[in-house]
Amino acid sequence: MMFTNRDAFKHHIAMFAIANKFSYRSAKSDPTMMVLKCVSSSCPWRLYAIRLKESEIFEVRKLVKVHTCSIEERGGYQSQATAAVIGELMKTKFAGNGIGPKPSEIKRMMRGDHDVSISYWKAWKSRDMALANGHGTCNDSYKKLPAYLNNLVLANPGSLANLHTEPAGEGGNRFKYMFLALGASIEGYKAMRKVITVDGTHLKGRYAGCLLTASAQDGNYQIYPLAIAIVDSENDKSWEWFFQNLSAFVPNESGLVVVSDRHPSIYKAISKVYPSAGHCICVVHLKRNIRSNFKDRHLGYLVAKAARTYRLNDFYATFNEIKSMDPSCAEYLIAIGFEHWARSHFPGNRFNVMTSNLAESWNSVLCKAREFPIVQLIDFIREKLMTWFAKRREVASRFEGVVTP
Repeated sequence: MMFTNRDAFKHHIAMFAIANKFSYRSAKSDPTMMVLKCVSSSCPWRLYAIRLKESEIFEVRKLVKVHTCSIEERGGYQSQATAAVIGELMKTKFAGNGIGPKPSEIKRMMRGDHDVSISYWKAWKSRDMALANGHGTCNDSYKKLPAYLNNLVLANPGSLANLHTEPAGEGGNRFKYMFLALGASIEGYKAMRKVITVDGTHLKGRYAGCLLTASAQDGNYQIYPLAIAIVDSENDKSWEWFFQNLSAFVPNESGLVVVSDRHPSIYKAISKVYPSAGHCICVVHLKRNIRSNFKDRHLGYLVAKAARTYRLNDFYATFNEIKSMDPSCAEYLIAIGFEHWARSHFPGNRFNVMTSNLAESWNSVLCKAREFPIVQLIDFIREKLMTWFAKRREVASRFEGVVTP
């Protein structure tokens, strides 16, 4: 029996020992060979393996399969289940774009399938190793990113990809920002209502960062993702860079509406890149802010009611209730600007999009993938968009009447 290298040999033997519930020790070991024996001095089980000349391959040359050790002496077999071994065991569950089991699920699987009890910390560490084994390390993924984006654009005509780096030590470059909009999203935006929902969410990988997204809503009220960007954090520069790239196919025009939360960097970036566009804030986020900053719980309901009214008379009737209940809350809302949160005061057409739920739902779809290395994350997004668009195209092709964009 042969193995690709020494580590593969050690992992295989450890998993073999766990499956057969026995414990072994290393009697002799160096870079070129290994001799393993059962922990019981009276047990004849023995394995001898060597490394082939001018190669990393390890070959088992001799194996005595017989075990005569007692059940008590075999009891230490669980010690073979190191984080590295469990990570190798779980690797197949993270292959491709597989999200894989959570640490708590790994604990249950090891207990149920292998009769091995492990701590949550070991399960978490083994999951981290399984992710690296299945998807590659974060460092390797960043190295592959330029070639991946280039191939993605070649395979999807009309796509936009931009990779921004900054100088690093020893004449190299370090990743800073990445922007991507698939050709199908760009082409489809031409038929969408010009209301864009933007949002940012934290990534969970080794180097953290933030994922910025822009989405529209199609004629069937479904999420229509337009673009993504991976940046260091939600700050003035990153949001401005994102909107500058987005403006390549979402032009600055008076009919455009951008819906977001109240992040100050979004305000600044929109004023620079989209000065002609209208900017609305999410009513749900506003309601949460009201509940956090002001004591009366009924204020949140009144603010949401005032925001959704169509007529000015109805708006001021509700706003006066807010003012009489808590004058400081009324001042807070005036400072924000009625045109940013109240439908009756907005000069444009926001097509009843009062929240950033589109972006929040898209973030929810990507929740588990946000811990992937960068290339695997982008590929997960690409695969998800292709699946959505293909299914929608199939449904539309079966419809005989007029189909909305």
